[in-house]
Amino acid sequence: MADVPSWTWLEGWPALDFVNTVIRRGWQEVELIRTPADLDSWLDAAALPASRPEQVTESDVRDFLALRDPALRLLRAASGHGKWDASDAGVLNEALAAAPEVLAIGDGPGLAEARPVGSPEPFTLLLARLAGEVRDVLVSAPSELALCDAPGCGQLFFRRRPNQAWCGTPCGNRARVDRHHRKGPADA
Repeated sequence: MADVPSWTWLEGWPALDFVNTVIRRGWQEVELIRTPADLDSWLDAAALPASRPEQVTESDVRDFLALRDPALRLLRAASGHGKWDASDAGVLNEALAAAPEVLAIGDGPGLAEARPVGSPEPFTLLLARLAGEVRDVLVSAPSELALCDAPGCGQLFFRRRPNQAWCGTPCGNRARVDRHHRKGPADA
């Protein structure tokens, strides 16, 4: 049986769950989506903004990564870790244009629902909606976005307080231990 990763969700935000499929082991970045089985597992576990395809192919993995990588760079740039690249924004805009939607009146007052224009393939619609989730974070909440720089993490999260440096207590503990070990006994 393939070694399928367990998925740890920090926020439950589809945009962050999408890009946090790259993690760190120590200071080395590790790709969690390498095979159709990995992507299938993630699709089963994630809170998706659209229904998932019944079957996942190698092509779907390539398309997923081709959108996820620029989304990750843009969100890292928004968190102050990297440079904004207009070509990355162009990739997300292309995904949005591949399955345009209209906001239609819902089933009652105050309700609306996004409806795709035409009949896009399920995976195309899913990628477009993930791109939309990333767009919404970049537009509405970039100042709360942060990168957990603890060893073994590297995930993006939303700060719950202005001075929050790590995504959670375990990462804060790992960062303090790492800092202590790097100081060494002579520096203590």
